[in-house]
Amino acid sequence: MILHETRSCRVSAPCKVNLTLDVAPPRHDGYHDLDSVVATFRPADEIVVAVRPGPRRVGLTCDDVSLPSGAGNLAYRAADTFLDTFLPGEEVAVTLTLFKHLPAQAGLGGGSSDAAGVLRALDSLLPGTAAPDALRALAAAIGSDVPLFLAGASTGIRMQGRGERTAPLDTPLPPLHGVLVKPEVGVPTPAAYGLLDALPRRAPGSATERLITTLRRGDAMEAIGAALGNDFEAAILPAFPAVAAAHREIEGAGAVRALLCGSGSAVFGLARDRHHAQSLAAVLVGRFPWVNLAETAAADA
Repeated sequence: MILHETRSCRVSAPCKVNLTLDVAPPRHDGYHDLDSVVATFRPADEIVVAVRPGPRRVGLTCDDVSLPSGAGNLAYRAADTFLDTFLPGEEVAVTLTLFKHLPAQAGLGGGSSDAAGVLRALDSLLPGTAAPDALRALAAAIGSDVPLFLAGASTGIRMQGRGERTAPLDTPLPPLHGVLVKPEVGVPTPAAYGLLDALPRRAPGSATERLITTLRRGDAMEAIGAALGNDFEAAILPAFPAVAAAHREIEGAGAVRALLCGSGSAVFGLARDRHHAQSLAAVLVGRFPWVNLAETAAADA
């Protein structure tokens, strides 16, 4: 394609909460098969994506100077791979301006969401460049969580395999509210899997089927909370006292359920409604470095 003018848009890149996370033992290739109900929530990162005619390049600036600005950043990698895959040899320059609101090593998928946001933006700014199936395949190649953010999951998605297989729930989630807390520690994903695999006689949980059954029955929020589960809790809470403390304090504040986010270190507190979430946040603010209200939200482009 020939680009004659500068085009730009601003996209929201929400976080995710694995409401269930059943993790099988490692496969022969080292990956783990997952079965998870995932929803996307605010808070969110924000990304301004601009394309213009000119020599092929990708530039990224971020308000968090501790983050990489090159290929080590998934947002940069998404733009770079998009150009290589769908516009090889074309004279197109991409500029990314990333405003980070989501913490790293928290289990919230911020980097993967940023990558999906860039793919959505480029697909919108350069229509017809990428076929939908090819864009989904590219998302899976960038990272395991990128496809779910590309699909959007505000009403819930079932994620399987290593994360590349996603499908909407047959009974959507109701609107969810809660609070997100990140203690002062982060949990690197490889370390989390190592701790999980070291547990004796470990078998994957059954929280995903339990939650899907609960949703089909139309049960109340307390029953939804009771159905949540995350296999990583058995490994992460004993190994990281600060994460365990956040989990306890959220429960003590009166949450319907406290749940580790992905492999951690953030913890989600499910609330009955927005007012209850605000009450939880009021108790927890000041006790932890990062406390935010959370509500299910779709990504936009």
